[in-house]
Amino acid sequence: MLVNMIGFNFAWFGLIYWGNIFIPVALLMLAIHLLILSDNKNEAKLVLVITVIGVSIDSMLNYSNFFIFMGSGYTPFWLIVLWACFASTVSHSLSFLKHSKLLQASVGFFIAPLSYIVAGEKFNAVDFSYPLVETYLVLGVIWALLFIVIFLLKSLILVKSSADSFKSANTRSNDVAFTKLKTDKSADREYPNV
Repeated sequence: MLVNMIGFNFAWFGLIYWGNIFIPVALLMLAIHLLILSDNKNEAKLVLVITVIGVSIDSMLNYSNFFIFMGSGYTPFWLIVLWACFASTVSHSLSFLKHSKLLQASVGFFIAPLSYIVAGEKFNAVDFSYPLVETYLVLGVIWALLFIVIFLLKSLILVKSSADSFKSANTRSNDVAFTKLKTDKSADREYPNV
């Protein structure tokens, strides 16, 4: 959990500060997370789904000129990678949010918009078309709802994966027991008790 949080913050800083130049480092960190550190084979699917949703939302905000990314009229590639890195925190360093929709909405509303504000003001990665308070409130509402949706998706994708794994393991166990029982009955017929 701590490694995940430190890794995400390192990726966030690198992608915000260096932009596209930092993408290979962030992707390497994400690959290590998914291939080595993740304990759920469907986490990559969750990361992909959250990334698509997040990039879609940020792209709509960008195309509507709610905010403008410096140096481009399109959603930058570094932001796409940042969304994937963020998505890798949902099952790990953000897992403390999984049981409370109120906590999910609160963190989404109060904390998540700060990522944009800090990125915009301190690192000049994004510029806002509206005053800071309005920008914060709009992003807060979006993120409050988004966090609830993200954790709902997490429960659907990862719990289904766990249920499928359990069902598969249970089926294999039943197959082994049935084969053993069948073998025992065959042995009984071949060698009846004397």
